[in-house]
Amino acid sequence: MAATNNKPGNPKEDLTKEFRLFDRNNDGFIDKNELKAILQKILPKFQLPDDEIQRMISNVDTNKDGKIDYKEFMESIYPQLPAM
Repeated sequence: MAATNNKPGNPKEDLTKEFRLFDRNNDGFIDKNELKAILQKILPKFQLPDDEIQRMISNVDTNKDGKIDYKEFMESIYPQLPAM
C-alpha cells in the first residue's frame, strides 16, 4: 500500500487527471459525446438535451472549434491558476 501524505495536490496534475476522465478517446479534446457520457455517468437520472450540452461546450470553447481543449478546460475550472 502506498504511503499517504498530507500535502495538497499539484493543481496542474489534478487538472490533467480530471481532463483525461472527460477525454475518453485521448485525442486531447472533450467533444459533445464525451461530455454527455460523463454527465450521464455522474448524474444518470438527469438527462440533458444535446443542445444544452453543446451550449455548455460553447461557454468554455474560446477558440470556437466546437470542442474543449486542455487549456480551455483548465481556464474554465480554475481560472486563477497561472498559465502552464
